Amino acid sequence: MEDQVEEIKRKTDIVAVVGAYVALKKIGRHHKGLCPFHSEKTPSFMVNEEMGLYKCFGCGAGGDVIKFLMEVEGIEFREALERLAEKAGVKLVSRRRDDDDERSKMLEVMELAARYYHWLLTEGNAGAVAREYLKGRNINDKLIETFNLGFSMPSWDSLVNYLIKKKGYKEDLLEKVGLVSRKQNGTGVYDKFRGRLMFPLQDAGGKVVGFTGRVLPALAKEDEPKYMNSPETALYHKSRMLYGFFQAKKAIREKKRVILVEGQMDCISSYAAGITETVAVGGTALTEDQIEILARLADKIYLSMDADEAGSAAIKRSVELAEKRGLSIKVVQIVGGKDPDEIARKSPEKWRELVENSVDVYEFVMNGAFKKYDVNKMDGVKKITEEVVPFLAKIENGIVREVWAKRLAEKIGVATKGVMGEVEKKMAGKQEASKVEVKENEAADNKQVKLSRRLIGQLILRQEAVEAVAPWFVGVKVSGAEGKLISWLLENRENMPVEDLVKEIPEELREVAGESYMAEDSEETPGQKEVEEAAVQLLREIIRDRKKVLMEEMNKARQGKNEEKEDEIFAQLNELNKKESKIIAFLG
Repeated sequence: MEDQVEEIKRKTDIVAVVGAYVALKKIGRHHKGLCPFHSEKTPSFMVNEEMGLYKCFGCGAGGDVIKFLMEVEGIEFREALERLAEKAGVKLVSRRRDDDDERSKMLEVMELAARYYHWLLTEGNAGAVAREYLKGRNINDKLIETFNLGFSMPSWDSLVNYLIKKKGYKEDLLEKVGLVSRKQNGTGVYDKFRGRLMFPLQDAGGKVVGFTGRVLPALAKEDEPKYMNSPETALYHKSRMLYGFFQAKKAIREKKRVILVEGQMDCISSYAAGITETVAVGGTALTEDQIEILARLADKIYLSMDADEAGSAAIKRSVELAEKRGLSIKVVQIVGGKDPDEIARKSPEKWRELVENSVDVYEFVMNGAFKKYDVNKMDGVKKITEEVVPFLAKIENGIVREVWAKRLAEKIGVATKGVMGEVEKKMAGKQEASKVEVKENEAADNKQVKLSRRLIGQLILRQEAVEAVAPWFVGVKVSGAEGKLISWLLENRENMPVEDLVKEIPEELREVAGESYMAEDSEETPGQKEVEEAAVQLLREIIRDRKKVLMEEMNKARQGKNEEKEDEIFAQLNELNKKESKIIAFLG
């Protein structure tokens, strides 16, 4: 499989694949365009054909052609690989053939079930009651086709007879995908979904992995649940499912936003009203996996939950997950109906207006608190701050956090400093000092990484400079993947075209090589002197960092009155000073 992955990448034109989503322009060695993963006006997104990699120097997104397709389409590795393999004419062979065969069978039977349910709805006599119900909900034929809606017969064995007796599938397979349940006596199975409007649950590639069934009012029985979902299976994982994502992903990618609603009917009605970037969470609990899927295509989430306490609680729970992923969050306030479905059906224009007039989630939380409690009473102010401050503490951006703290302070009539003090208490506690220390260390590390990558890019472009620079790094350790790559480049004394060099670079270091190479976006090849200066800057930074560590060790040795250790460290510092002087002398 690893060999096939490399073969697919080798046979795939990354510029052509990326170019289907991004308008690219050839500039020097690279192709440049506006990043598809974040909003920007000045292009910082690069694709390099020789390296087979893309990199955005604005938001940091980067990787190979497989990762690009995964991110831009919101699909998994296997599906991205299969799509590229088909285009490249590579037949995938898996070592886990048995597992793959079973998965294929599972997907096959789910697709067949979806077609059967769809036929019953659109053409079967028994589907008349479901067709009438959908007509009353303004769901037309086009929407039925778009979302592949279906109907399950009220009988206990309609699907069983079709898939087992007519099509020859095994009971165990149908049970594994959650289409049937086993009878209590253990002999035989019966249809899990009966007398319901069927919503196929599709993955990002459009494959049916599960179902939601809504009981029809005309067929409802006492104590029967209104909605029934497929159980967790090898195909279907509720925490990763977003209803309508397959239909909405193109619009989400284009508009860089997603409207998140609760139920399937909310999603379909919103789609019908022209808000085609809508998906349903299928409940009220948004998960990290769902946020991750959405974050691949959008940078804004518009939350539209039911106008009740449960809906408000769901919105609040979603804040932290979205903030951690860097997404901005707005709330579509439900006015003129109990849910998005009702509003969008009655007045599509009104629904579109509500979406466009959505408010920032922190404004929503703040307004909700002020409606509940009296700001003119001390107890009311206390309750307002207790409800709002924890949400302000979740804001990742410090400036945005302070803006909202200021707004809260103005509303309750106190100084901003007081609100910020409460926010900081929630955020940091006693860990602030250690965080500052970590940030300082990170800054030092980042500077060394930046200098290392600059040198890598220049050594790839001017390989003949290796002869001069290599001796300087004897006895010097450069940390991280960058250090390993620099060592590899300095040992490689044979000049070769970049596309050939890439093939020789160890697989685990190619991404670092590609990003470093693309960062050197000048059309001109760097001169020998330029490469030497880059090497000197990196070496001096490494030496300074090492000297700083040794000085701390020397202070400890002095405090411990360890003269032998002190002399040893002094000798090391002396050697480092000599090395630094010698390196500077190389440049004349």
